[in-house]
Amino acid sequence: MNLGMLVFISLVFPNQHAQEDFDKARDYYNQGLVLRHDATQARPLFKLSSVAFRKCVGHLPETPVFFREWASAELLAGNPAHALMVSRRGLRLFPCDASLLKINYWLLHELNLDEAPTASSVQVLGSRNILFIMGALNLFGWFAIFLTRSKLRKIGFFIVCGCVVYACTVIPKARGKLGFAFNAIVAERPLYLKVGNESSYPNHSGLALKPATQLKILDHQDDWFLVNTLDGRFGWVMADDILIDLGN
Repeated sequence: MNLGMLVFISLVFPNQHAQEDFDKARDYYNQGLVLRHDATQARPLFKLSSVAFRKCVGHLPETPVFFREWASAELLAGNPAHALMVSRRGLRLFPCDASLLKINYWLLHELNLDEAPTASSVQVLGSRNILFIMGALNLFGWFAIFLTRSKLRKIGFFIVCGCVVYACTVIPKARGKLGFAFNAIVAERPLYLKVGNESSYPNHSGLALKPATQLKILDHQDDWFLVNTLDGRFGWVMADDILIDLGN
């Protein structure tokens, strides 16, 4: 059996354990909602739900409902930074989803962050859905050029030209925005930047970074990452103290 067939099977038949994890996640989430007025009983259930949702990532179809429930579970489990990361990931794929936008707005307000609540134009233009549409239009354009005549051929030519212009515009912008670094945010606890890449090094002077503060990763050595913040501060942090957004 060749590699292509294995990939096809993995796409057509989702991971059975992932489906079980998804069912558990929703079950824990619903149980937590029933007990939502008793935080001591509800929060452990939401934590179990959030862990189960994380295990499903990459193995099941990613829908707006999936991201809404996952973000809600993270939030109710007491993980607002995780919830913000999940809502951002969902908005990259579904930038106009009203529920995800509401979750994102609320989190940004509660965490007191001065960041754009919606996905950037580069992320929206480069999302999977738009790329799929552009790919389909490009295929139709070439089909019209080579297999049809008259006006339809001209239409196909303009469609292909539009797709080329789109690719030439979005890809350089995305590269310029991301560079060689990933995006990341501070996890659930306030974080001090270290002077060096060992715990024995002292902290940088200044206030601790709030949960969900946006970071840019510049380099890493083992479990330590060199980051800088939007206000120009540089320092080293441990991998367990940040959430890295690898994109979609």
